[in-house]
This record gives sequence, structure tokens and C-alpha cells, in this order.
Amino acid sequence: MQPAQQMFRTRWFRVLALIAGLAGVMYLVVSLFLPSSRRLIFGVDKRNGYVRLVRNHVTFLPPYRYYRLEFDQRDGAAQRDGLVRIRSKEGVPVTVSYRLRFNFPGTRLPDSQRLVRDGWSAWIRTRVGEAMSAVTQQFPIEELLSPTSQFARQRGVLRQVVSNHLARSGLKVTAFEISRMEPDRRSLLEYKRGELRREARGVAGRVVIFAIDGADWELITELSHDGRVPNLQALARGGTTGSMQTIQPTVSPLVWTTVATGLPPDRHGVIDFTMNNRPVDALTRRVPALWDIAEAFGRQAQVTDWWTAWPPLPDSAVTVDTPVVLQRNAIWPRDLAPRIGAQFVAPESLGHPQVGRFLNISPSEFDAAIASNNPSDPVIVFRNILAKTWSDHRAAIQLYQQQQPLLTMMSFEGTDAVNHLFGPYHPPYREGISQENFRKYWPTVANYYSEVDRLIGEWMKVISDDTTVLVVSAYGFRWDKTRPHTQPIGRSALSDHRNPGIFIAYGNHVAAGGGYHSLTLYDIAPTVLAILGLPKSLEMPGNLAPGVFRDITPLTSVRVVSYNEFFAGRPVGAPGVDPQRYTQTLQAIGHLSGPSAMQPVFEEGDQPRQTAQAQTPAQFGAYAYYNNLGIDLRKQGKHKEAIEAFQQAIQLNPARFTPYLNLAIELFDRQQFTAADDVFVQAVARGLPNGEQWFADFAALYRSQNMTSRAINLLYKGKQIFPQSYLIAANLGSALAQANRYTEGVPELERALGLQPSSTLVLNDLGIYYAKKQDYGRALDFWNRSLTIDPRQPGIRKAADAVRTYL
Repeated sequence: MQPAQQMFRTRWFRVLALIAGLAGVMYLVVSLFLPSSRRLIFGVDKRNGYVRLVRNHVTFLPPYRYYRLEFDQRDGAAQRDGLVRIRSKEGVPVTVSYRLRFNFPGTRLPDSQRLVRDGWSAWIRTRVGEAMSAVTQQFPIEELLSPTSQFARQRGVLRQVVSNHLARSGLKVTAFEISRMEPDRRSLLEYKRGELRREARGVAGRVVIFAIDGADWELITELSHDGRVPNLQALARGGTTGSMQTIQPTVSPLVWTTVATGLPPDRHGVIDFTMNNRPVDALTRRVPALWDIAEAFGRQAQVTDWWTAWPPLPDSAVTVDTPVVLQRNAIWPRDLAPRIGAQFVAPESLGHPQVGRFLNISPSEFDAAIASNNPSDPVIVFRNILAKTWSDHRAAIQLYQQQQPLLTMMSFEGTDAVNHLFGPYHPPYREGISQENFRKYWPTVANYYSEVDRLIGEWMKVISDDTTVLVVSAYGFRWDKTRPHTQPIGRSALSDHRNPGIFIAYGNHVAAGGGYHSLTLYDIAPTVLAILGLPKSLEMPGNLAPGVFRDITPLTSVRVVSYNEFFAGRPVGAPGVDPQRYTQTLQAIGHLSGPSAMQPVFEEGDQPRQTAQAQTPAQFGAYAYYNNLGIDLRKQGKHKEAIEAFQQAIQLNPARFTPYLNLAIELFDRQQFTAADDVFVQAVARGLPNGEQWFADFAALYRSQNMTSRAINLLYKGKQIFPQSYLIAANLGSALAQANRYTEGVPELERALGLQPSSTLVLNDLGIYYAKKQDYGRALDFWNRSLTIDPRQPGIRKAADAVRTYL
């Protein structure tokens, strides 16, 4: 190429690049002033306040003359979200988030000089704040925060005041909505503390709560007659008793967090043992618990081994240990750790002399169990339970004597684990129970409950006379003829829980001999708050236990909308729970299902090693030939011949599940449904892998062809084979509900929810059932819990919004 040509091309490319660059710059400059369907642009003349709107052509707003304003456009009006700080009648600062839509109706802005000087954000914040303060300073803080208050019902008045005030500044308001009102937490707390001091009717009472997980009146009565629980018996005789009505599902973290907060699960956010693939703890809980509230209002508190208590808030109660697994580092405040940590008992330090007091095993049997190092071995599990029980008791009672807190919450969670592990062997002996296990474990339940009773007796020696003692269990346990026959290793045992739990009140303020009372889980928190001289919040559904106390009345002169308004900090310290040990322990006592053992399906090649009757290679080859021949014939549409081939395969190898399953599918396609069901059940009985899922799939085929009754019959057969299957219970409950057989379907759905509390499918089905019954409150409760687990359910969210209109 000639040098002249090359230079020409270089210059030409440079000119083109320059033109393209100038065009880009011009486009950017012009686009700044072009109107948009999503934006509104105004110019306020700095000299005279005239307002100029950018029209559908390029409008230049010289910066020296115009103050430029740009807003989102909604429904032809300008929209801007903002924050404003106002004060309540008592002077508590409140930050208000709002959304404002407006236009400039005139050509001139009266207050333009201040707008230009202060800027739009400060100018509009001042105007909105002036208008809101004129209204909000007439209302106390509770009225501002409560969604059902007079202030909430008069939002139209507030909107009109804001509109009139901004109209004097040259704006025409088309919409004004408050999205959130958040008080200054420290100021609100100080104000409420002062209000409580002024309204106090006396010295705050002292409360001790003993939580005996899974305690049931049937067992407690039996042990009382045998003289095994004298301290519980004395508390019941000297105080008053009752039943504790539980909620479903009876999952320990869910129900005990409900007790500690006084709020339903959809509000406190704890619904299962694990959430987001990690053990639940205080980081999971969305609201303050009793110990947090007590400490915030100057009532010293102590909590031991309670669900979602760890990790604590920075200024929260004295906290010791976590449920399920003994945590030596779970002590707060941290300066207590060296002294209190010395009270912990290592499981490895317990030998046969200690464990043998509870289990009827020989030293050699104990040594063999420990040597197995099997985390699911009942001996190892019980040794861990015993070490944890003694550790928590020793640490808590020493702290109590040193601190003398007004609120003490002590959990004996080991009772529920003992119920599940050793309940099947509690006397009398029943048919179907392993005689060897009965010999080893028959005294364990009575011995362990007697030990818990002894520890409570030690507490009663150090508790002062001005203390109110509450003994509660959040649910009971099936000790009747429906009691389980086997240990729950590898399966979910939540269905062994039952309603109700126990309630005992003793000591100061208790109306001794006041009869038998019925309470709910929601009543404990308001009762404790009343004894401490604190009001229950407006969002707590429970009340002071009626008829239980003789001189305690709820504090109503001080209103609290939500105790959550007082807390903003996050828990401190690492959770500290080993997820693997946590999961293994829960699996061992049946609260989490372990992974199922799946066997491969052999269609050809080597036969399985574990068969009822070993076959020669020639025999297994003949079986595989006929089984695969049946599959080929079925593909060719030769259904009669395929059935005969599968039957021949069954005769050659009757222990294999594969030909039964293939024959059942073929019979189903030929609409020989009764025979198909019988053969399918035989396939499951011969070890069909993932049999629960196959039951659900076959039932789904029936339901897809409007044969719901056949689906129900098949699922009932599946329930007999897999009584603890969530999948079968959920599908059976859904099918029964579809057939309008609600008296059978709803209990099945509730049983499924007990087996898998985080099932959005079951929660949604229960919500639909109660919505059909026009019980919109319960329907909304189930749907809210479902949306808490999975917010991405637009259909359920829409249904929940719809039923709210009926409440």
C-alpha cells in the first residue's frame, strides 16, 4: 500500500472516530434534558421561583438560573420516598418512612429561596415534619406504633393535614402513605422505664420456671403413686395444677420459643430444629424473649439450656449452655466462664457406677457399648444426657445462689429424649417388645425422672420464700396403649408427643388448692411479666393464667405495643454448636430422620449379595432373561405376553422386587388396579428402594385420573408399612381432603406436619382447609408460617392477603 493512501485512510478513520465521539457526547448531554416516561424534570427559577417543566423537546436549564429537580413519575405525578423525624406526645423521637406523590399546580413556588438554599431533601423533610408533628404530638407513642390504634384509623386526617401544609408551599399532594414508624429505641426504653417506676404498685416478684420437656400427667401420676417424684408431688399438693395446651407441630424449638416469647411461630420465626441448613439459635429468633425483656427493664434474669437463648444479646441475661449438646463455651457474661465452666461434667468421666444407677446393664455391657463408639447407642446417648443434666444443674444453681435473679428459667430437656429412647421399655412389659432391651432399660424412665425430681428438690432448698415456682411442659407423651414399641433411631418420633403438657404453680402469689386449670403456651409469658411487674405487649395473644394467682393483676396502665421496639442489637458470640453432633443426637432420639439406606436395583449381571435364598449364576441369568423379556414385550405392545414373562421371572426369583414392580406397572396400565396394588405392595415388602416415594407416585397417578378413593386405599396400605413416613402422611391427608373426608384428612395433615414441620405443602393444605371452614384466623396462621419458610409463593401470599380482609 502506498504511503499516501495509508495516511489518507488514517486521517479518515480519525475523522470518523471524532464524529462518533462528538455524537455520543451530544446524545448524553441532550438525554439529560429529555423527558422520560419514568422521570419528571422541573426547573425552579432561582430569582423569582417560577417552575418550569421539561416538555417533549430538548429543554436547557442553565444552572446559574435554574435549580434542577428530578423525580420518579407515577400516575402522572412526581413521587419521592423520604424519612422524617418527629416526636410523640411524650417527646420520644420517631423516624417515619413515607412515600409522597405530588405536582406543581402553579407556575410559581412561594418558598423557592429556602428550597434553593437548603436543597430539596432538607426542604421537603422540614415541610413534611412540620405537618406530621402537628398531628403526631397529640398521640402517645403506643398510639403511633399500634396498627389498630386510633391514630392508625385516622391516617386520612394526617394525609389531609400534610396536603394542606404542602399546598401553602406550592405542592399539590395526590398521595401520602406511611410505610414504617420506628421509635428511637433507647429513648423509648428510658421513657417506659420511667413510666413503670411511676406506675409500680410494689416490688417486682421473683419467678423460677422449670421446663420438663415431654412431661405427661399420666407418667407423673404413676411415679407419684410409687413415691419416685416426692418434690413434684409436694409442689402439686401445696400449689395448683393444670394442663398445658400445646400447638402443632410439637417441635421442641418451636414450642419452647413460643413459651419464652409469648408469640406465635410465624411471629418469632423458629419453626424447626434446623433452618437454612444450620441449627436454630438466638440468631433465628426474630423477637425478644422473657429474659431479654426482664433485663431491659432492670429485672435480673438467668436462663439455662433453653431453646434459642444462645448466643445472648450484649446486655442480656446470664446464659448457660445450649440444648441437645453440652457446650462448655456457652457461658455469658464471659467473665463467669472460668468459675462456672468448672461445674461441667464431661461425659467421658461417667462410668458404669454412675450410668448403672439408671440402666440395668452390667459393667461389661457398659464397656462394650462405649467401645463401639456408636453415637446412636442408647448407652452412649444416655451418658451424654446425664452429663448434660448434671452440668446444667450444677452451673445454674451456683449462679442462682450468687446472683439471686428475679427471673430464672431452667430447662430439663433430657426427659423428652429419655421418653423416646426408653419409653418403649417402661413397665409393664408388652408383646412385641425386645426382651433383651426390656431387661436393660426397663427402669430408665422412672430412674431419670426421679433424678430430675431430686435436682428440683435441691433447687427448692435455695429458692427464697417470695418466689413463684412454675413447672411446665409444652406437650405430653403417649404413655397409653399407643406407646411406641421400638426406639426411634433413624425415624421421626414427633408423632409420639401428645396434647396436653403439665402445669404446676407453687409459692408466693399462688392460690393453693385453686383447682385444676387449663392454660395455653401463650399464657406463660404474660403470667411471668405480670409477676415481674411488667405489662404484656399488645401482640401477645395469651393472658395471666386465670384463677391461679390470688394477688397478681396484669399491669394495664402502661402500654407496650411490641417489645421488639426496644431491641436493635444482635446476639454476641459464636453459636458454638457442632452441627454434626447436633444432628447425630437429634437423629438418635428420633427428632431428625437419618439418611435412608438405599439398595441398587439389579436388572442384570451379578445378583445382590444379601438375598433370602442365594441363586446360582445360571438361575439368576434365567430370572434376568424373563424380566428383561417382559420389558421388551411391553414396549412392543404385547401386554399379555409381558405379564406372563414377569410372572415367570417371579417364579424363578421370588425374593427380587424388580419383577413385582414391573408387573404392577403393567397391570396398572391394563387397568387391573386391584391386582396392581397387591403386586406393588409385594414389591415393597421385598425391599423396593424408596418405597415411600413409589407409594406417593402410584397414588398421584390415581388422583390424576380422578380415582381418589383408590389413591386413599393405597396410601393407607403405605401407612401400615411406613407408619412414620412424612411423604405418605402428607399425600394421604391431601387425598382425603380432596375427597372432602376432612375428619380423617386433617389429622393426617397434622401428623405429617409433626413429622416435617417445615413442609410448606402441608401448611398450605391446612390453610386451605381452614379457609374453606371460614376459620380465617387459623388459615392465615398456617399460610404465614409457610411464607416464613418460603416467601416465594405468590399464590399463597395472595390468598393470605385476601383472608385478611375478613378479619
